[in-house]
Amino acid sequence: MPATIVSSGSATLHGGKQSRTIWEKLFPVNARIAMISIVGVWTAYLLFLVLRTLVAGETSFVAIFPRTLTTVLISIGANWILYRLLLLAHGKKIMPAIILLTFPTLFIALGITYADSIIATPSGLDQASNIFGSNWPPFIDNAFICYLILTGWGGMYLALAHNRVVQSATENSRKLEKLNRESELRALRYQLNPHFVFNALNSVSGLVIEHKNVEAERLIEGLADYMRAVLNDEGSELISVGEEVAQQVRYLEIEQVRFPGRLHFEVHIDEAVRDWQIPALIIQPLVENAIKYGVARTQESVRIIFRAVEEAGRLKLSVSNDGRFSLDDDSASGTGTGLANIRERLAAIYGDGAALITANGAENMVIASIVVPNETHILRGG
Repeated sequence: MPATIVSSGSATLHGGKQSRTIWEKLFPVNARIAMISIVGVWTAYLLFLVLRTLVAGETSFVAIFPRTLTTVLISIGANWILYRLLLLAHGKKIMPAIILLTFPTLFIALGITYADSIIATPSGLDQASNIFGSNWPPFIDNAFICYLILTGWGGMYLALAHNRVVQSATENSRKLEKLNRESELRALRYQLNPHFVFNALNSVSGLVIEHKNVEAERLIEGLADYMRAVLNDEGSELISVGEEVAQQVRYLEIEQVRFPGRLHFEVHIDEAVRDWQIPALIIQPLVENAIKYGVARTQESVRIIFRAVEEAGRLKLSVSNDGRFSLDDDSASGTGTGLANIRERLAAIYGDGAALITANGAENMVIASIVVPNETHILRGG
């Protein structure tokens, strides 16, 4: 079967192997950094020589420019050789790079200077062969300047290459941290669904046992509507306070079928916080606990009051219900699934910037409050 050739941008796949362009072969590692830095350093050197010639006026600019340009082009080629040598130290410790910038670079600088001396003299090689005679002091000076340029470039290139590696590692670390946090939040959130379904099915079971089939049917229909609303948010971690409250009101209406005439609820939301973004289903466990420890434990009428207000630049969500609790209750200790879930989600999203507080309030009420900062304090990986 003949090999398949697929064109893709500047690269071509031959039998499944990607062919590299000429530039990728010349600069296999950190191509952009290498090319820009090499051309940039020697272009700056060329401009410096041209400016010096124009200011000093010692030599005709037209006469000196071709020689200078040729030397710079040779220097760029020699610098590329140094770049390829530095690739030998890629990913290794600093000592190999220091060695390469010391000895090979010295010989490269001498080669560039020798080539420049050949170009500069009318008699070419004959005159250049006399560099170790009377002409050796300026030759050594020029070679040393060239050596400094090459080592300076080498240090700059290694620093830029290392910085790119660090930035890439940091970016990958942030992406991994973000993925891990999103996975953790998703797992914590999905933990609520079976928890809620379990409680709701218990309510249906109780109504069926009591032969309250009409109420059981209404509860199942309400449960279906509620789950549809919860699942239709496409897994969004944050929703507005208004949307969260609407979902909990729907849930409380379902529970009113289970506790007819005994469950009453009130909702108070400041308009200033209605669009405040909060974690989805963050107050669901509080509402469930209010029913579990408030309504289900008594035959008397029980109130559940939900409030959302802004206090000192923070959002305070509170769920209150009639009753009292002791420190031995799961709802107080936070060892239950619901409250533990809230604390873990708040820590994952806000760090230390949010809190869950449970306490006995006035008028024989149990109060559970969630305090969160605004969206700018959410811990995100970007």
